[in-house]
Amino acid sequence: MRARLFLLAAILLMLASASFAQQWIAIQTDHLVSYSEGDERGAREAAMRSERIIAVFEEVFHRRDIHFATPLQVLATRATVPGKETGAGVTLVRTPIGNFVTTEPSQPNSWGQAAKSIVALTLEDNYPRAQPWFDDGIISYIAGVRFAGDQMELGALPPGMAIPRSSDWIPLAKLFETTDLSGLSADRLPVFEAEAWAVVRWIVDSGRLAQAGVYLNDVQSRGATPERALADSFSMSFDDLDREVRESTGKLTAKSMPAPRIEDNYFKSRKVSASDAHVLTANLSLFGPEGDRTLQDLVAFMRENQENAAVHRSLAWAFLLRHDLENAVEHIRRALALDDSDASMHYLYARWVNQGDENVIRIPSADARMGTELKSALQRDPNYADASELLGLAQLSADQVKPALASLQRASTLRPRNSRYYLNLARAYEADGNLDSARNLMHYAGAGGDAAVTKEAGELLSAIGKQKKQQQQWEAMGIRRDNHTTADVKHSKYDNLQEAIEEDEKAEAKSKAPEQPQDMRKTEYLKGRVVSVVCGPEPGAILNVNSNGSIWKLRVADRNTAVIIGADHFDCAWHNTAVSINYKRSGQHQGDLVSLEANE
Repeated sequence: MRARLFLLAAILLMLASASFAQQWIAIQTDHLVSYSEGDERGAREAAMRSERIIAVFEEVFHRRDIHFATPLQVLATRATVPGKETGAGVTLVRTPIGNFVTTEPSQPNSWGQAAKSIVALTLEDNYPRAQPWFDDGIISYIAGVRFAGDQMELGALPPGMAIPRSSDWIPLAKLFETTDLSGLSADRLPVFEAEAWAVVRWIVDSGRLAQAGVYLNDVQSRGATPERALADSFSMSFDDLDREVRESTGKLTAKSMPAPRIEDNYFKSRKVSASDAHVLTANLSLFGPEGDRTLQDLVAFMRENQENAAVHRSLAWAFLLRHDLENAVEHIRRALALDDSDASMHYLYARWVNQGDENVIRIPSADARMGTELKSALQRDPNYADASELLGLAQLSADQVKPALASLQRASTLRPRNSRYYLNLARAYEADGNLDSARNLMHYAGAGGDAAVTKEAGELLSAIGKQKKQQQQWEAMGIRRDNHTTADVKHSKYDNLQEAIEEDEKAEAKSKAPEQPQDMRKTEYLKGRVVSVVCGPEPGAILNVNSNGSIWKLRVADRNTAVIIGADHFDCAWHNTAVSINYKRSGQHQGDLVSLEANE
């Protein structure tokens, strides 16, 4: 499946070698496939290491639904691999077929560096767009885990990292404002990384990861200033945060705890053909600077191995991305004829029908002509984000707005950092008549750093502003244009961003009035399970939460604008749902909700 993590471990041959004397072994687990040349033990060890890293990510974020939008393939090899060097012999190569992390077994820290790449890619597919300090800190924190038998240690200072001296310390207010690490000098980058790790370590150790999510949401989605967002989410100033984080660096004792249990009894072993191994290693350079030469080699290899589905899949991708549709469809059809279980070939066939495009519908009757193959892809891999996205666009082109919204929302959930996906979702909301949600998603997509998306979002915002004004004029005249309703559509947590910004501005102005003192109650934290939810006709609600045997009643001022993490929307039907909650106490086992993270 596309959503699985592929791990090629202990490959002890040069990539250019044409000799495949030993039998390759593959170990398949819940998230990954680990490959080894003639060594099942090595493959199992590599699979266990990677599964443990993923399990630590799950523990830290309270997640059990980790997925990968693009398969990750990790090779332990001494061969030179073209790509981005990440240190200690580790190279990251991104391709449409998979993301390759290669490690060099002779380098003692190669697994630690590979772990950082794995955490980075896991974060990319399983957490909304965040700021550099958060991403860097999380990557170093999780990748730095140390295992010893059935125990693990988290929070130890990573190898090679040093806490900055006071004279070198970057004030956290400035650290949080840094959005582009390329602007940091070579001597300042290690300082940034060390402080980011220290901040995240303090956040996780103090049980404030959900509050960090609230901060990031306020700054990036609601337009709040860092100072305001920090006060609302952490109930402290940057001076307070700076002091507490620096104090915590003086107590760098790692936390020891039971390691996540990985049941290797369920690992499945199989033999891998030499021809499949050859294709996998060729994929490393097929989409890089040496791609044309590798393509010629693969075509020659295919002529001698015409019954190998893997080589046809690779050639299908290579020709389609070169806009050679005639050759691409030949290999797509051949691959499907040999083995139709691979979701990507059904997706590529739909793209071929759409003249090769993935972002714009190029043909009439797209839903009818592409829908069958895209649904086949999703049947084989429900987490195939690209297939869900293209299906949504096809449905939208056929004015199937409700199905399009569902498909595009699913895609943006699977790829939470893809600005293009949010822009397309905004278009679906616009088609549904929900101009506020469309406008807010356009703002969010435009701020994602993709220049093309930013330009398109600006153009759409200009056009939608005129529609919004016209809609307000119609409503003032008593005319309502309710051609579509959205009652049965799950809303993204990034909907209504502009409305939230406006509400924040009103709240800030109100808090400055003498008769309306600012709420100075401390933000507190609890974990438990939702027993029941009381929702009335008004937007407010009451959460009844069982925490350590006590029932808490938590008031929700407006369930439509409540900060929700880990779920698409506030659900009045929640029952026995594990949650992490930030709240402000109002009485004995009573409080007002600040944010909620659904853990199931």
